[in-house]
Amino acid sequence: MGWQTSLTNSTVNHSEATKDAFESAGEKFQPFTIQPYREEMSRIVTTYIADGGARQLNLSSRERNSLLRALAQTTHPSAFREVMVSVEWSLRCQAHPHFIRWTICNGNRPRVAFARGLGVFTILGGIVMGILMTLSNVPRGFRALSAIPLVIGISTMIAAYKGMCVVLHGMHHRHLRPWELFTSEDEPTLYSEKEATRNSYEDEPWVARYEKRNIVRKIFDREVWIEEPAMRQIQDTIFVQSMIGAVVVSGIMAAIFVAVPGGGLF
Repeated sequence: MGWQTSLTNSTVNHSEATKDAFESAGEKFQPFTIQPYREEMSRIVTTYIADGGARQLNLSSRERNSLLRALAQTTHPSAFREVMVSVEWSLRCQAHPHFIRWTICNGNRPRVAFARGLGVFTILGGIVMGILMTLSNVPRGFRALSAIPLVIGISTMIAAYKGMCVVLHGMHHRHLRPWELFTSEDEPTLYSEKEATRNSYEDEPWVARYEKRNIVRKIFDREVWIEEPAMRQIQDTIFVQSMIGAVVVSGIMAAIFVAVPGGGLF
């Protein structure tokens, strides 16, 4: 009985929200409720089209009003024809690239920040090494050895800029996401309940639990093997690009150290 009451209340709420949406679009008459899939269309309007919807699409006012006028006449999929191009462009050119940039990150924020710190420290070590050898009586050829820590540090920095940790990449591992650490398979959530919520995680129970973990534990958090071959290929490409960039920059800096006359101070 409980789920039936919840379903009834949900239907009423969708109907009221849909009515307001059609009125805001200038429709004087409400659509026929006897049309097939009218209840499903009401859910779509309430969730994705109406102003303030839980998952409102990024549509212009003209597109939104045009779509609502079309949906007031019919429930046929052709009503979505005008907004299909706009929605597809948003998916292909905005949502999908953002998703890919997020998924290639194999480490959490503390781990990536830690990798950046190690990269900066290694770069500074390489620079200090080159300066000391330049000021000493060490033969010029040995000054090129400063390129080794420079390559390591710069490649680490470039990879960290993309959200990758080179150590995790070497093992083809990634950190478990915070919700993967605490979410239990024994806690299913009905789609009807998820549908009514916004795409936000701030109120999820795992957020507070993850924040309580100390920084060291976050840096060396649990890891899993990256199973998706395409994702490993993308990360391999980023790693190769970071190595090429590091070799070029380090080669230039090492050449400068070699070209500068020795100081002979010690």
